[in-house]
Amino acid sequence: MMNRTEEIRGGLNFRELGGIPVKDGRSVKHGVLWRSGGLHLMNEEELQIVRDLNISTVLDLREKWSQKKRPDPDIGASYVSYDGLPSKGAEQIDFSDRGFGQKGEAALDQIARVRQYYMDMPYGYDAFHAMFDALREGRSPFLIHCTKGKDRTGIAAILILLALGADPETALADYLLTNEYRNEEIEARMAEGRAAAPEDEGYMTLMYLREGTMEEIGRAVIGHLQERSGTIEAYMAEEYGWDETALQEFRMYYLE
Repeated sequence: MMNRTEEIRGGLNFRELGGIPVKDGRSVKHGVLWRSGGLHLMNEEELQIVRDLNISTVLDLREKWSQKKRPDPDIGASYVSYDGLPSKGAEQIDFSDRGFGQKGEAALDQIARVRQYYMDMPYGYDAFHAMFDALREGRSPFLIHCTKGKDRTGIAAILILLALGADPETALADYLLTNEYRNEEIEARMAEGRAAAPEDEGYMTLMYLREGTMEEIGRAVIGHLQERSGTIEAYMAEEYGWDETALQEFRMYYLE
């Protein structure tokens, strides 16, 4: 069946990891690893396009209250189960419109907290453990999503790509591709910011972070992993208990 995913609105940030190259010359298989913003935001035509992909498993990275308030529509997939708690550090951040509308020193403090939160996300996050367990079991085609498909989903995709053997710049490029998909949403938010406090750099950065991804944060996430664990192989071993055999089997399954 013809892939019609380009017909899905860009702001939903729906795309696959298929075709992304890794260091040994292989690339991610097409049709097995997908990422998205909230499925509840899709119209019926878009949902049918997703259903036609025959996705087997979905990991919804939203908090349980958000999942309950705006549940995913049925796309014929099973769900990865995890406890639904946010990753460590989330309790220190105000994710509301008020929190991301701060100015001056408060805005700079918010940015620093957000940056640290994303840097720490690869460690001790139950959802990512559930994700890699499901991927190792071959529960694909596999779809990861949160609300906008850019932060939690973006870091999840970075980790998957690194584990598959992609170099950091390639993983970072996928993280930043969100900004192309969500360009209209970013531009609208930045216009709102320019109308309110264009000279406040921290405030304008928060406006951008509400809709897009920043290279500095993506690099900070990857850099922190390298500083703390050294290599992706060491990270997968210490965080998920994967030995070399498990990692190679994972790559064999998802690469071509």
